[in-house]
Amino acid sequence: MTYEWGNSLFVLQIFAAELIFLYSYPQRKYFYWRIVPVVCAVIALAGVFPSIPYAYDFGNQVYQLFKYIVLFAATVVSMAFCFKVKIAALISACAAGYALQHLSYQAMQLVGLSEIFEDIGMDSLWREHIIELFVFPVTYFLAWIIFGRLAEKYEFYKNYDSRLIVVSVFVLFICLVINRFARQAASLGNPQVIAGNALYAISCCMLSLFINFNLHVLSITRAKNETLERIGYEERRQFEASKKNREQLNIKYHDLKHVLSLLDGSRNAEELAQYRKILDEYDSEIRTGNETLDIVVNEKVDVCRSEGISLTFLGDGRLLSFVSQYDIYSMFGNILDNAIEAVRKTDDKAKRIISVTIESQGNCIVVSSMNYFSGKLRVADGVLATTKTDNVESHGYGMRSIKLVAEKYGGEARISANGDIFELNVFLFMPQSAAKQPAVPDKKKPA
Repeated sequence: MTYEWGNSLFVLQIFAAELIFLYSYPQRKYFYWRIVPVVCAVIALAGVFPSIPYAYDFGNQVYQLFKYIVLFAATVVSMAFCFKVKIAALISACAAGYALQHLSYQAMQLVGLSEIFEDIGMDSLWREHIIELFVFPVTYFLAWIIFGRLAEKYEFYKNYDSRLIVVSVFVLFICLVINRFARQAASLGNPQVIAGNALYAISCCMLSLFINFNLHVLSITRAKNETLERIGYEERRQFEASKKNREQLNIKYHDLKHVLSLLDGSRNAEELAQYRKILDEYDSEIRTGNETLDIVVNEKVDVCRSEGISLTFLGDGRLLSFVSQYDIYSMFGNILDNAIEAVRKTDDKAKRIISVTIESQGNCIVVSSMNYFSGKLRVADGVLATTKTDNVESHGYGMRSIKLVAEKYGGEARISANGDIFELNVFLFMPQSAAKQPAVPDKKKPA
């Protein structure tokens, strides 16, 4: 039995292409102890796959198509052994790898129609392999730049559309079938037929990749925007309810204060002291000079007090007079919710501290928040998220909402981490300067 090196080379190319899309996906325990032996085993076994003499007749082409699909299926099972993702996300990435391999092979066919390397007198098979060494690395690198990084940025293993995956795989399958049987015409040696067949295959593979990734990104973006709109609607409802409660509390405060002034001396001292304590707690609430800011900050102060978290707030809320009520409530609500969620996870109670400041730097208003956190942090799509599985969403839609508010007022949101201190700086420009889009002032990192 002859060892089929072409099968092994095909499987090696498929594995390399699949890893371009899978490299950022969650890996199983002992990943390298899994992937190295399983890849080597599948590549080695591919060479002993039952083979028949190659011919351009119908039956032979059906067998060749069957062989490559089986070999591809073996790579999918291998990747499932190494990566911890749902089957739909795995098939999507592996099908993209097959599309990339086939695209690269057809590109090699086009290059082979030229006279490159023909004048050095080498065997046609060796010439084909040399062209492979040039074409495949280039196409694989471009695919990583265009598509692979999208899979990492948008976390396709979590955010995928099964309908797009089905369409993408179907387009690839039809391409493989038609391209396989078009070889009967290509066997006549007509360069135009070979070029047309290759260009058709490349176009189909590009379409499959486009559906799998670019349309996927549009779907994810639309879903995120719909989620943000829904969150914004809920925030506005919550703000209106909080505002109404605040107004009722103010009325009750003034009524109680008036009643107490009439009851002095007519009730026992202990009962009056209890009433005065309630009034003192109300008087001790944070007053920023901005009614909306007062509502959201004092709501979070109550949460912090109940959980043993120290929240300090410094700044003049009147600086935010150009910002709408809903934007203030949304931005500060998300800033404080994220900070509370982070410090809640810290084991050291002395580090359950949140500091928020508002300051003016020329025409720019800077809102800064600092807090401790536990775990490691990573940046994904401009959002800083912890690697802990129970805290992945801490800075998800909340951070995106904060960034949208900042951009609405001509500014931006910056996030950074120094040691176990997380810092968020939101820059907002006053209306007359927002249109000019001046440079955002530098903000020193925490010591």
